[in-house]
Amino acid sequence: MKKKVVIAGNGFASLFFIMYFLASPVFPFFAWFIRRIHSRYDITVIGNGVFVYSPAIPGFLTGKRNKAGITVDIRPFLQRRNIRFVEGQVTDVRDDGRTVITDRGTYTNDVLFLGTGPSFRKDDIPGTEEHTYSPCYGPDDMERFMAKLATLDGGIVYVGFKINKTDGFVAGRTGPMYECVCLLDYALRKRGVRDQFEIHFFSPNRNPGEKGVLTDRLREREIILDDGYAPVEFVEGGMVNPDGTFRKADLVLYSPEMTGPKFAKQSCLPISVGGHLDVDRYGQARGLHNVFAAGDCASHETPPPWVPHQAHMAQLRAKAAARNTKAVLAGKGATNRYRHELSCILDMENDALWMHVSEDGKPPFWNIFPRRSKILIRVKGSFERIFLFYLRHL
Repeated sequence: MKKKVVIAGNGFASLFFIMYFLASPVFPFFAWFIRRIHSRYDITVIGNGVFVYSPAIPGFLTGKRNKAGITVDIRPFLQRRNIRFVEGQVTDVRDDGRTVITDRGTYTNDVLFLGTGPSFRKDDIPGTEEHTYSPCYGPDDMERFMAKLATLDGGIVYVGFKINKTDGFVAGRTGPMYECVCLLDYALRKRGVRDQFEIHFFSPNRNPGEKGVLTDRLREREIILDDGYAPVEFVEGGMVNPDGTFRKADLVLYSPEMTGPKFAKQSCLPISVGGHLDVDRYGQARGLHNVFAAGDCASHETPPPWVPHQAHMAQLRAKAAARNTKAVLAGKGATNRYRHELSCILDMENDALWMHVSEDGKPPFWNIFPRRSKILIRVKGSFERIFLFYLRHL
């Protein structure tokens, strides 16, 4: 009898889980053929069928990226691996994880992997949904921001973020917002209108007078730093300050706090204090058997305070979860732990930084690349092209 594996979500965490769980050969046709005649697993993916390479969305600001270029229909990728795809949205998980309820039906499993992504606390600051844009919501929202920006010959633009640190790590999109504000500066200079715009960068999670390499890059671009600031409300044409006064803003690009998926609150899944799926260092949901989670939907066990929600961290977590899933299906215990690491390239178009911190002190790619160089823009682009080629063709 084949073991049923249900994977909820089709983002980075879920796709990395599939890659490590199946360990397919170079030519997936042979993997499809082999799995057709012999397979120990019946795998089902529940999602929307569309993968977005979200780290590339800030590139919309320079015109080097667009929705079509970073979006992939992942159904052929799954079909080549003989994985069943179900288009739907998870609405509940019951029976200690063995039953997944969706808006299209109910699915049972022997092992459940959750990679559904986060939800954003748009209600934390009133007016967030109505009066701000964000690259973190996907390409459609970023395209709307670009359309509005194109109508302006001058004005005041605010870029900012807020972090949910209740679980002890960085549950927010800080990197993309730093990248966006730098690329916005570059794009306006290229249009020849930079002197007609004020660009502000704000976050309640930045300390007034904060120093560091990122702050230096912002100051070099004459970006006004509103460190420690958060409005009490976003309104038409601007923001309301804590003292009740009005602050003008023609455009606001903002990433709110992140937390776990909304459906989890009424499910049987364990929830952390910060609202994420509560998992241990092996990727297992606490108190449940054969339920794993990775990516932005899940918390961390005793994390360093700098640990982020990012695709690279989702990869490390999904790898451990995939290996542990194989172990539990074979009647063994979970023994594979993931390591905490922050690693991302900040593309500023005319400059780039490799931001990297690891709990074990390992450098990125054996230090063969510089930590600051325009070369890193090509390196980052190569990662993107390789991953998208793999999804589309292998």
